[in-house]
Amino acid sequence: MNGSPLHSALRDMQASLTSPRVLTGMAAASLVLGVSGPFETMSQFDLPGRLLYWLAIVVPSYVGSRAVARVTLDLLAGRVAALPQRIVIATLAASIPSWLVVYGVVLFASGGMPVPPQRIWLYCLVVAGAIVVMTVVMKRTAPAPEAAAPPPAPPAVLERVPHPQRGKLLHLSVSDHYVDVVTDRGHALVLMRLSDAIRETGAVPGLQIHRAHWVALDAVRQVHRGNGKVALELTNGTRLPVSRSFMPAARQAGLVV
Repeated sequence: MNGSPLHSALRDMQASLTSPRVLTGMAAASLVLGVSGPFETMSQFDLPGRLLYWLAIVVPSYVGSRAVARVTLDLLAGRVAALPQRIVIATLAASIPSWLVVYGVVLFASGGMPVPPQRIWLYCLVVAGAIVVMTVVMKRTAPAPEAAAPPPAPPAVLERVPHPQRGKLLHLSVSDHYVDVVTDRGHALVLMRLSDAIRETGAVPGLQIHRAHWVALDAVRQVHRGNGKVALELTNGTRLPVSRSFMPAARQAGLVV
């Protein structure tokens, strides 16, 4: 349903009715037509009546014709190669909602008296053609969407961890001659020095807080103080001490106040 022509038309109509530029344009067109009073409306209505009359025509005609034009052009894009042919077909399709609106409003304003439908359709065809051409031009001149930035590469230290434990890096801790690499999916012991493991954390923002511990900054949940000592509680519940020699760096990073 999300990709259906009906859904596309409704989405385009919603976009038109919420766009400040489109709303301003429709208001300006209604004002100009109401003040100038074309097609004998000057003698039929007073100024407030003319403004209401043209507003009732301009808004639904433009919104409906634009939606049909967009949907028709999208449907024809992979089926009709020649752009002029797509414009002609889209113009014919877009003139239908405009004609229905204008004919209905004119018929209502004339008190049910017969009105020439062919003449009204001719005017609607001209307006629909302008809307279709404008839609094509706007689509061609619209800036191409920027490509989504590729996700950052995982830190190299995780390449040393078994696949089931590879996840968001939380902290590194020394265990004998090993480094315990801890993620949100578990942990694994890796035979290497802590300094080398820290270099392999790559772009992950982190800080060494102890000669035996390194933490990822966004893994720190809470700070605990007691007996003159400071410890960081991580998102997995682990508490790691902050040694005095690394306290200035921890304060600079905002981990400790």
